[in-house]
This record gives sequence, C-alpha cells and structure tokens, in this order.
Amino acid sequence: MAINPPSSSARRTRCSLPAVLMRAGTSKGLFIHRAHLPPSENAWAAPLLAAMGSRYNDTRQIDGVGGATSVTSKVAVVAPSSRPGVDVDYTFVQVAVGKETIDMSGNCGNMCSGVGPFAVQEKLVEPQPGARTVDVRIFNTNTSSTIVETVQIDENGELKEDGNCIIPGVRGSGSEIKVAFVDPAGSMTNKLFPSGVRAEKIVVDEVAGLSPFSVDVTLIDSANPFILVDARTTAPLLKGQQQDSPLTITVTEAIRQHGAVLMGLAPDLEAASMVRGTPKIAYVSRPDPSPCSPSDIQVLAYSMGKPHPSLQLTGAVCIASAVCMEGTVAKSVARGQTSGESEALTPERTPSPPGTAARDIQELEHRADLLAPGLSSYSTQVITITHGSGSMEVEVWTKLGPYGLEIDRCIVSRTARRLFEGKVLTAARYDDRTRACEKSGQHTIDRRIGVSVTAGLITSAGLGLRPST
Repeated sequence: MAINPPSSSARRTRCSLPAVLMRAGTSKGLFIHRAHLPPSENAWAAPLLAAMGSRYNDTRQIDGVGGATSVTSKVAVVAPSSRPGVDVDYTFVQVAVGKETIDMSGNCGNMCSGVGPFAVQEKLVEPQPGARTVDVRIFNTNTSSTIVETVQIDENGELKEDGNCIIPGVRGSGSEIKVAFVDPAGSMTNKLFPSGVRAEKIVVDEVAGLSPFSVDVTLIDSANPFILVDARTTAPLLKGQQQDSPLTITVTEAIRQHGAVLMGLAPDLEAASMVRGTPKIAYVSRPDPSPCSPSDIQVLAYSMGKPHPSLQLTGAVCIASAVCMEGTVAKSVARGQTSGESEALTPERTPSPPGTAARDIQELEHRADLLAPGLSSYSTQVITITHGSGSMEVEVWTKLGPYGLEIDRCIVSRTARRLFEGKVLTAARYDDRTRACEKSGQHTIDRRIGVSVTAGLITSAGLGLRPST
C-alpha cells in the first residue's frame, strides 16, 4: 500500500480544548468556558468542528465527540457576565452533522438548562451558605434574552444532581431545574408575531413534482422563532408518508424557507436554505383523547431537517405561548374549532410558588409588581404538550399590556447531568488554504441570518405521518 509523503504545505497540530460533556434536558453537548476559545467568534468554527468530529463533512462524527445527530452535536459557551443583574453570558452553537458549518442564529433551550448547573459546578455562581436552591441569571447572546434557572443545592453547598424529576426523552430521574424564559417574545424579530398576523397561509409552488399547495401556519417568536403548521392542512399531501420520508422532509423544508422570509429572518428562499437552524418548524394537531394523561396539543417538531425525537424546549415555549393567544393555529387546534367542538384547555393548576426566582425576575426587569403575583392583571396556565417521547408541561404567565395580552414568562422543568470533564484532543489540520482563510478573516458568522462560512465554503405522531422505521 502506497503511503503519501508528508506535504510541505500541510501539517497536523495536536490541540487540546478544556470542556465538560453534559446532558442538558434532551440534548447533549460540550460546555466550554469562553476564555478557552479564540477571542473572536469568527475563529470558533475550526476548533468546534474538529472537537465534534464534523471536519471533512463526516456524517458519523467518528473523529470527535459528537453523536451524529442534531441533538448531540451542540456546544454551550459560558462566561462571567458584566451585565447588571446577570450572572453568566451563554452562547449556543449548533454544529452541523455532515457539513463543515456552525450555526449561531438561535438559542437551544435544552442546552440552556445545563448552563445553571455548569455555572454552579464551575464556581461562576456561589450559593448562599445554607441555601438549598440558587437562581442563576443567564443572558443568551444569540437572542439577547434573559433566562433565570433555579437549581438545587445539597447540604454541602454543591450542586444536587440526583432527584425525582423525570422528563420524557431521558431514562432515569434527576434534580429538577426550573427554567424561566423572561419576556420571551421577539427573541430575534422583536415581535411575538413577526409577520404582524397570528395566522396565515403559506403558498408553496417550488417543490419539484408537486402542484402548488398551501398550509395554515402561525409564525411566532417566543424564546426562538418557530413556524407552527396546522397538520390538518398537510394531511392530504403527506397522507401515509413517514416522518422522515424524502417527500415529508422536502415539503417541511420548503414551508420552513417560506416562513423564514415572511418572518424577516432571510431576504429570500436561497438565503433561508443556508440556515437550517432558524427558524425551526413543527406540525401541531389535536392530541389523542387520554383521560389518564390529558393534553392540550400534540406536536411533531423538526431539527436541522430531521424529525426531533422529542421537542425543543424553546419549541415548547413557542407552542404554549401560541395556545394562550387567540387567533393562532395552535389555539384553533387545541380547541378543535373546525369540528364545531369547544374543548377546554388543561385546567389551571397551582403555579410555581413565588420565591427567589420571582425576585430575580423583578430585579432584572425592574418591575416591582412581580412581587405580587396575585394581581388581577396577571394570570397563569399550565399547557401540556404531547410529543414523540411523552409530554411536557409549560407554565405560562400572561399579563395585560397596552395592546392586549402579553407573554410575561414561561417556566419549564428540566434535568441535567455532568458526564465527562477534561480536554478534547483534536488533530487540527492546517494547510495553505486554511491559513489564508484565517489571515483574511473568512471564518465568519452572520448572526443576522446565521450563516457560517468555514474555510471559505458556504454549505448550506398523530400528525398524519407514520413514525420512522
């Protein structure tokens, strides 16, 4: 077997990147101190692609720590914050599987749920002596939004990981983490409904082999931009199709691209096709009747062009927010309006008791009235969402604003676990082309549309669908 001689223009340099591998909610990824990455975000692509194993467009990520799925190819970058009333800054990075790209255009709620535990374990936040909980105030740089996480502390003042909280999509239990998304509306678009309406039709006529078709959607931005599709309007088109069939994937992506343009997240369909992570898309439908497990709405979400095994946490926030607002497709589906029935939503339940988290939210938002959650202008409701791995409850706080009902905050329970701590060793390849790109700054990230250019290359259940086999 011939062995190619070493090239004078290419060499390998062994690099080490301090990191923690964590399961956070139903996602898994690397948690990294920002100080351990290059100062410029434009230089993050190379080390993160190498660490996760996405170099050379590897779909298996065999030469890195990534899990070859979108939910296991994620990175959270954390740093102490200089912002008033905030403990840590957090930047989410989606590392593509099978492509040399990273996407920093939006947030990941599941990875975010691990930021609080990481901050406590890394001594970025110190609990008060004797305290059994601590509230970690997090600023997400992707969406310029605030999240307050309440994590539990043991008798020794350390993070408590063990507990009785069970979340669908994760086998086993853990200590409950309360994740509160504060003022989630308009995370990237500055509006809860970016197109200005609560429900509309998207007409698609560019899919090869299909006649033009239309679907009913709600375009919403609550913690993350999402396109919520009324599954009833795609049932004739996708009848009998599997969730991951080529036709389903093609139709879903076409709808997503049109929605991106309508939301102002991309100037045209071509630009939208380059950013698979934002906006995200989900089909919503009426849940199957179940007296044992009442649910308000059922969802099939997609992530990076593939069916999500459960549901993005920010997707749950979007869907729950939409169910609480009149005129959305989620509200219509939950009520079953087209059938003439009027179904009550899940009965209101006792919300989380006000405590230090409520005080932190008041401090961050400078609203003294949050100290009195019994005010008539505020109301709470728990929305139950069924997905492929079970169900999820979202506690939605709404208030009366100058223009009507507003989403004040959404609270979701998660668990997280530290899996590994150490250094990720990467054999980073430097050749003349890579060196030239670094020198010219061609490793760029456009946060406006989320396109990452790596080495100068731009790469781009009850819902009428059968589960993948």
